[in-house]
Amino acid sequence: MGTFQQFLTEKQIASDALLRLSRQLEAQGSDGRALARKRTSKRRDKETQGKSYTELSLAKPKSGRGVSSQQLQAALEDKPLPRKVRGKLVRAINAVLSKKGGAAVDSKALFGDAAIRAGVPAKKSAS
Repeated sequence: MGTFQQFLTEKQIASDALLRLSRQLEAQGSDGRALARKRTSKRRDKETQGKSYTELSLAKPKSGRGVSSQQLQAALEDKPLPRKVRGKLVRAINAVLSKKGGAAVDSKALFGDAAIRAGVPAKKSAS
């Protein structure tokens, strides 16, 4: 049994509840759509193209995608996961723990020494 699965059984967190909560937390909503619209208009406007998003106080919108059941299954089996998936799982578990009155945990406590799955490196252009 992996570190992640031990943590879930110790804290009595159901995997289906974790999937549902992750979907709710990562849902984009009207605020996210408004942020995406503002960021798009920033890129199109000639006056604001040189400025960064932080200068214009435009935060990054939520992805709109929660953790999938395959990703959760891979986490339970201690398989390497991408950084973003780990972050989504940590957010969902911290939300469950805050409802139960527990303290927040970090990624190291949940996944231990499991490897982080690296993406495919981008091809360099021939010059």
